Order: sequence, then structure tokens, then C-alpha cells
Amino acid sequence: MNQKPDRQQLARGALGQAEVLFQAVAHLGPAGAAIVIFPFLTHYVGAAVPFLLAVCLVAVLLTALCVSSLARHLPSAGGFVTYVGQGLGKRFGFFTAWAYFLYDPLIPTVSILIAAGFLEQVLKRQLDVTVPWWITTLACLAVVHFVTYAGVKQSAKLNMLLGAAECVMLLLLSIWVIIDAGSGAQSLVPFRFPESGPHALFLGFAFALLLFCGFESAAPLAEETKNAKTAIPRTMISSLLVVGGLWILTGYAMVVGFGITNADQMLQASENPFFSLANGVWRNGWILVAFALVNSSLAASIAGQNAGSRVIYALGRAGVLPSALGRTHPKHQTPHVAIAFQSILNVAVSITLGLWLGPIGALNFIGVLIAIGIIVIYILANVSVIPLFWKRYREEWRILRHLVVPVLAVGLLALAFYYTVWPIPPQPLSVAEAFVAVWLSVGASLAIFLRGRIRDALERAVSIVFQAGQNPVLAAVNDDPQVIVTPAPMSNTNMSNT
Repeated sequence: MNQKPDRQQLARGALGQAEVLFQAVAHLGPAGAAIVIFPFLTHYVGAAVPFLLAVCLVAVLLTALCVSSLARHLPSAGGFVTYVGQGLGKRFGFFTAWAYFLYDPLIPTVSILIAAGFLEQVLKRQLDVTVPWWITTLACLAVVHFVTYAGVKQSAKLNMLLGAAECVMLLLLSIWVIIDAGSGAQSLVPFRFPESGPHALFLGFAFALLLFCGFESAAPLAEETKNAKTAIPRTMISSLLVVGGLWILTGYAMVVGFGITNADQMLQASENPFFSLANGVWRNGWILVAFALVNSSLAASIAGQNAGSRVIYALGRAGVLPSALGRTHPKHQTPHVAIAFQSILNVAVSITLGLWLGPIGALNFIGVLIAIGIIVIYILANVSVIPLFWKRYREEWRILRHLVVPVLAVGLLALAFYYTVWPIPPQPLSVAEAFVAVWLSVGASLAIFLRGRIRDALERAVSIVFQAGQNPVLAAVNDDPQVIVTPAPMSNTNMSNT
């Protein structure tokens, strides 16, 4: 097609393998997740944090294998909405889009609020200086907005720098702590089944699963990625292996440095163990840990904003959401309206929950929303693999890859879901669970009774995939996909009249 590039499209081919890899690495938030979440894991498994992390890594890799196989065939800014819609039909696609709003659009809130809360406490303790959490939160959200607005290439390059910095810092601190502990402190106990038993392990598994959410965050950037059909699937697996391996090492360093026999008392310590361990091996080491925490929260927020805004953009482009959300900036080629919407949403949620529960309490509240939302989405994506490959890609069908692996992944996620919602936690977390239950129930009801324009728009949303060198194109989708249809290039005019 010899015509000028569509000013309403994303920046085609702007990202390479390295950029999308660090999109996923940054979304996982290696340093921030370790500093904030790891100490809580000792409450369930004591010193066996590395064992728990290894179990979670293997479990999530099963889901990653399923999602990567979907990404190889269905590159699209719609991400999970496209995957599930193609595999299970448009109603499940709509429900996935509905559930998605519990997840990536709120990543900047959860990432920045926790960093702001910790930073306020640490600066007060170390320097007797008070920097209110809301100032840090608004400043960081502003940075995230303008970076993601300016261009996907620019934000991806910044995330490469931020992601590499936090990984190097975490690696150096872990190695330093292990060496400083001495040979007498080394042990295989952290890699053994926890003495607390299987029930505690399952509870810890449900809690730790939230750590690994984000490996798939490069998927909505498929339309802006070179060789997306290979780069995105490769990113999903490699990001998990890199960050998962780093986390296992860091978890070991944490329990060895704190003391294996005392690991189950870590939450009773006067300060976060990473700050005390850093101060023990480096002079004023707390500064580097605080820097890594803020660095990690910014990187994760940028990654979450990039991913979330592309899904909102895809739904606006198809007409499921207001069409204004489907616009792109004529110069920066970013979904600037969707980015603005997501920024406003995160400011509102961050300040409201922060004032109500405080930044740390707000993390727990948002964590419940994200955990349940992503487990539901992962389950639907895993299930989608089975009918999609059996009916549409039969020549690739393998019973292990396309049946056994999805079933195992769904089983493990169902276990995590059960231990996430039961027993019902005390308030305000019970309020979060009730909100999720109502939200998903409304979404399911709307999906069942889909009619008219929204139904047609949703069908376009789950059908739009990307082929290198072309505009988004339509692939066959219905509630029982069996016929292979070769997509053809589609202009905006044709798409609007479909």
C-alpha cells in the first residue's frame, strides 16, 4: 500500500528485542518486589523463601508457555482481550477486558504508593526529614505520564536503564550479603520444603504469585515491536527466567543475612531487612536501597502505563470504549488520550486510597484487586489455548504443550485463587474482595447479554491482529472458531464500517 502512514496508528516497529525484554523485566519490578514482598513470605515459610520462589517460578512458567504460544499467533495491542476472544469467543473476550481493569491500569498506583510510603518512613528514620507520601506519589505519576506520552521508544529506553540499574543493585547486594555472612552461615535449608507444612506453603504461594505478574506486559506492545511474533514470546520466558533466578538468589541472601533460624521473626524487626542488611555491608547502604525502590517503582509504573494504555487504546479503536481513547498523537505516535485517562485514574485512586488507608494499607487493598484480576485473566488465557490450537492450528497441536500444560497451569492458578479469597480477610481487605466480586459479576452479566453495537465493536477488538508492515488486520473470530481465514490489510475507513 503506497500511502502515507496513518496518523492514528502506533509507532510500528519502534521497539527491538532488548526494549521489550526490559518492558517485562521492569513490570516485574525486581528490586521493589523483593524489598517490599520478600519479608512477608517468611511469615508463611520461614527461611524457605528461595524454595517458595522456585515453586512459583515453575508454576508461572507453565502459564508463560501458554500465553507465549498465543502471542506468537495473535500479536495485538489488545493482548489478553484478543487471546481469550479468539480462543473462547467474544463474550469471554469482553469479560477479560472487564477484568483487565483490575490489573495493568492500576500498576502505577500500587508501585508508586508503596515506594512513597517506604520513602517517607526511611527518610524520617535516617535523616529526620519528612517528605509526605502524596508529594512523592504525584511527582512520580507526573514523570510516568510525560515519559509514556513522549514516545514508546523513549520510555522503553528509559526502562532499559532503570531496569538494568535495579537488577545490578540487587545482584551486588545479594552477593555482598552472602559473602559477608561467611561460609558458616551457608545452608541448604532455604531450598528445602518448609517446616511450616503444605498449608502454609499454599498460602505463601498465593501471596508470592503476585510477584510474577507482568511477564506478559510486552504483549500489548506487539504492534510497536519488530518481529513481534518471535520477540514477544521470547520475552515472556526469558524475563521470568532472568528475574526469577535473581529473586531466588536475593531470597537466599535475605534469609542468610538475617539469620536462618530467626527468619520467621523478620516481620517483627524494627526496619525492613533490606535496609538493615545494606547498612551492614555498605556505609549508608540504605541510600542505595531507597534509590533502588524508587527506581523500581518508576520502571514498573512506566511499564504498566505502556501496557495498560495500549489495551485501552485497542478497545477505543474498536469502539468498545469511547472512540477518543483510540486516538494516537500525530507526532509521538502514542495513545495519548488513553495515557491521560490512565494517569487521571491512577491519581484519583492513589490519593483516595492513600488518604483512607495510608500508602501501605492502600498497597494491600490494591494488591487484592490485582491478584484476583490477574489470576482470572491467566486462567482464561490458559483455557483459550486448548480450543484455539485444536480447531485453528491443528497442525501444531501437541497434547503436552496444548492440553497438559494448560490444565496444570489452571489447576495451580485455581489453588492460588482459593487461598487468595478464602478465608475472607478482615476489613478493609474484605471490602476489596467484595468490590472484585461485584465488578466481575457485573462484567459477566454484561458479557452474557451483549447486544448490538457493543457486540460488533467487541468482535472487531478481539479480531484485530498485527502483521509486520501492515495496518491492523482482521482475523476470523466467533464463538466457535473453526475456519482459518487469511487476514487482509484493512484501512481505517473499512475498519470503521465493519
